[in-house]
Amino acid sequence: MNAYEQELTEEEFESILNDTYGNIEICGMTFNSGRALKELDPIAFRCALNDYESNENEKWFCSECNTEFDNEEEAEECCQEESEE
Repeated sequence: MNAYEQELTEEEFESILNDTYGNIEICGMTFNSGRALKELDPIAFRCALNDYESNENEKWFCSECNTEFDNEEEAEECCQEESEE
């Protein structure tokens, strides 16, 4: 197998939520939205992360040169052609 799928870390997803929703205010205190969701409802955070990965973040990489592709087949074929020559 010449390809691998890169998964998002919790920290990367937290940053995506922060960029998307900004800061939130609770009782006059300001928090990052990603951290707030992760701390207040960790199950909802993990579900949202899984949903995001399923719908938005499918990235495949060639294991030889780390080039990014939209699908596994292209990533598999990437360095195969050079190896066959």
